[in-house]
Amino acid sequence: MNKHTKITLEELLKRKEQMLESKKQKKTKSLYVKSLDGTITIESPTGDLARDAQELDNGDAYLVYSCVTEPCLKSKELQQAFDCVEPMEIVEKIFDVGEIPQIAVECLKLAGYVDGVKAVEDIKN
Repeated sequence: MNKHTKITLEELLKRKEQMLESKKQKKTKSLYVKSLDGTITIESPTGDLARDAQELDNGDAYLVYSCVTEPCLKSKELQQAFDCVEPMEIVEKIFDVGEIPQIAVECLKLAGYVDGVKAVEDIKN
C-alpha cells in the first residue's frame, strides 16, 4: 500500500480481518548487543505492559526483563547463576547500563510507540 493512500471507512472494513489477526501476533526482532557481542530476541510489549513501565522508576529495566525472550531473563537458573536477589536484577547484571534504555526503546518501536505515525509532509520530503 502506498504511504500516501488515504484510509477510508471502506478500506478499514476491507482490512478488518487482517488488522485483527496481526494484533494477535506478537512482533519479534533480533538485536545485536555490543557488550554481549551477540544477539538477543525481543517481542513487542502489550499496551498494559508499556503503560505500567511508564509509571515505574525502573521502567526501562522492567520492559527489558519482560520483552527479552531469548535468552529468557525470567529463567530461575540464569538468575541464580548471577546471584540475583530480585528477578529483575538480571537486567543490570547482563546488560551495560546504557544498553537498557536502548533495548527498551526497540521494544516500544515494535509496539508502534516510536515512529509509528508521521506527518504526511515528513514522508514527502
